[in-house]
Amino acid sequence: MLHIEHLGRRFGSQQVLSDVSLDIAGGKVACIVGPSGCGKSTLLRLVAGLDRPDQGTIRLGDKQLSAPGWALEPHRRGLNMVFQDYALWPHMNVEKIVGYGLDRLDAGERRARVAHWLDVLQIGNLARRLPSQISGGQQQRVAIARALATDPDILLLDEPLSNLDVQLRFEMRKEFSALFGAVGKTVLYVTHDPLEAASFADILVVMNNGRIEQMGAPETLFAAPRSAWIATLAGFDTALPARVTEADQDGALCVDIAGQAINLSPKAPPTPSLAPGQAVTIMLASDTLAIGSGTAPAGTNRLRGRVTHSLYEGRFWRTILDIGGSAISTLAPARADIGSLIDIDFPHSAALVFPR
Repeated sequence: MLHIEHLGRRFGSQQVLSDVSLDIAGGKVACIVGPSGCGKSTLLRLVAGLDRPDQGTIRLGDKQLSAPGWALEPHRRGLNMVFQDYALWPHMNVEKIVGYGLDRLDAGERRARVAHWLDVLQIGNLARRLPSQISGGQQQRVAIARALATDPDILLLDEPLSNLDVQLRFEMRKEFSALFGAVGKTVLYVTHDPLEAASFADILVVMNNGRIEQMGAPETLFAAPRSAWIATLAGFDTALPARVTEADQDGALCVDIAGQAINLSPKAPPTPSLAPGQAVTIMLASDTLAIGSGTAPAGTNRLRGRVTHSLYEGRFWRTILDIGGSAISTLAPARADIGSLIDIDFPHSAALVFPR
């Protein structure tokens, strides 16, 4: 188990990490997500031994890796790291790159180990090529094969898909899901993309301003984020200011949004109860909203707004409406006329509610 306890790191007057604690069981994949500057890459560097903490400790099983002002050398930690730029030696072919850290093995064992990981990563046909002669996705596989060839206890990855195009990132997400399950390694993976992380994470760790704001299974975080900010990472891209007009002990609410009354039965209210008159933020996700027509079905809310933008996004149009000075975003099969009034329907249970 990787055990991180009360970790802190300061650069000058800036506190980059504050009291970060995290346990990752053997064979599990933990993905750290958050905006640029939140401390996720600093945390990865501390685990890798490329930096020293100002406070707190890092252990791998019974082995101490770091303590305040002290760090075990990276090569003695039993881990390997895949960097954002892959760091492949341009003068070596793929076979030599993957086998670089295997000098302790005899020639036959080294060839067998390299061949195994080239096969696992499906790059055996590239063995004689230089990095400049292969694609970005293939370079990614080479970097991972090199990291796994030395049989590390932990695999660290720092934004490994950020340099790839959209389609290749999607393909690599699928490959990572299969690969991490097959190799059974403990993985600490840093990314700014929550959907990327949720594709294969056992534990999703959300960081902001140097602290862990929430962590747990991806399904839990996406269904029940603890704050409006985390809800935006989970795809709730509409935030509407509202005021509670009625509330019962079971969590059902009636709220006013710019003079329009709606009923809510949020699945996971962030507080035990909300009182009438209280200001709240209503969070909605585009995929729960639909353009209204006819009478709204039972159990469904309806809000009316004026179209301000209609943006083509492939098979759908991103339709953005103004409701009392706030924006609501949904996907529609056809372009809406700018300035037109349209209705948006969503289930009572689709909203998240956060006190303001």
